[in-house]
Amino acid sequence: MMNIPTDLLLDGLVAILLGATIFYCAMLDRKLKALRSGQDGLKQTIDQLNTATARAEISISQMKQVSDQLDDGLTQQMRDARTLADELSVMVASGNKVAGQLGTERSRVSRSAPIPAALKPREREKHVPMPSAEVGMTPADAGRLEDGLNQTLLDALKRAR
Repeated sequence: MMNIPTDLLLDGLVAILLGATIFYCAMLDRKLKALRSGQDGLKQTIDQLNTATARAEISISQMKQVSDQLDDGLTQQMRDARTLADELSVMVASGNKVAGQLGTERSRVSRSAPIPAALKPREREKHVPMPSAEVGMTPADAGRLEDGLNQTLLDALKRAR
């Protein structure tokens, strides 16, 4: 075996090493292609993520604007409601005051002046006791008074709106 020249052995060894290098380069090329395709997929994923982030930022700013508008509207409605509640409490207080004054005047009038016979209940009619604020008034007078008060309150509520 020693008859084989060293040049030939060295050339064979170089050829075997070159074949191994070519094989290794082919494998390396396939891996680099896979890495590049994965890198392209990663770029697409990053682009999609950036697009989704931009959309989310736009949506958040729109939601903030809508929230601010709703907050302003609700604040205004609350102010209006408070104003109406204050006006109603004033109206109720003045209504109570007027009712109290009417009650004291009715009781004073009923004590000082006798009730005419025409206004006294007939014996065959059923007598319905009336509250002390309406003593000395006929049911028809009380109904007219109540209708007048109801109309006044309705008018006041309409003006308040």
